[in-house]
Amino acid sequence: MNFNDLVESHPEIMRDRHALSFSQQRRPADIAGAFSRLGVVMLKNAVSPEPLETCTEVFQRFVDSPEAALGMAPSERRRRRGASGERDSGSWHSPWAVRDGDYFPAAVIMSAVIRSWIWDVVEEICRSSHIVILLKWCTARYAIDRPLGIGAHQDAKVVATAVPFSIWIPFQKIVPRVNAGLGFVVPDPGRLLPTLPHNDIGADHVLRDPARLWIPPYAAGDVTIHSRFSPHFTTGYGTLSDRFSLEIRAMPRKVAPQNYLDPAIYVSRRNGIPTIVEARSSTGIGVQEFLAALDRSAIAA
Repeated sequence: MNFNDLVESHPEIMRDRHALSFSQQRRPADIAGAFSRLGVVMLKNAVSPEPLETCTEVFQRFVDSPEAALGMAPSERRRRRGASGERDSGSWHSPWAVRDGDYFPAAVIMSAVIRSWIWDVVEEICRSSHIVILLKWCTARYAIDRPLGIGAHQDAKVVATAVPFSIWIPFQKIVPRVNAGLGFVVPDPGRLLPTLPHNDIGADHVLRDPARLWIPPYAAGDVTIHSRFSPHFTTGYGTLSDRFSLEIRAMPRKVAPQNYLDPAIYVSRRNGIPTIVEARSSTGIGVQEFLAALDRSAIAA
């Protein structure tokens, strides 16, 4: 079974049957409670759509440029372009790699997230106002909607064991069967599940009970937060449409492992406002211009 078959057979999986979508009017504690119980929440209208349009345009120009392949391993370049030179599955980038001159889409979006109402939710989930954004584990993603088989993964298995959650921000409207999105199996099992050799949980687990599946549509500006144990998957319908997104990974500063912190930015409240108070980066990573762009975005806010 592929995702087209799944959505056609079970259109109910596109509805929020588990009451996991929240607006700014809900208390952060209520949202964090739902996250704790089920492992994923959607925050509606969390980021202004206007900067997302510019970020999409810049990201599109970037992936069309020769610079996008710089620093990629040969296997990644082959995956990004097929034998005929046509793009295949897309590409993954460090957030500071995607740029147009001094404009960094990830810096713009991170700044928007920090000053959005969703940061109250992040603090509630972390039970702390002293947060570290783990730039090392953040990802700018360009995806092409190819036909995909059913499967899922957990970030605790394929990314970093100790990172408690991920914030996924698509730059565009996401409509199932029109472009690639993100889907989830709920509830979060609270542990690592057995995997196949390539770290995929496998179709049997995903399809065992369609009542557990959620493939939500996203309006521009909607985001989801999913836990490290949340089984989730990229959808693929074969439309060949482009999708751009940013995944932000963060955690309480006091429990962050030292080997997760290069590069990283630290956010605390100053006069009651979430503020970037410190940044860490070794020389040679090439992140300094990105950090300067974060400062500019914070000042503009």
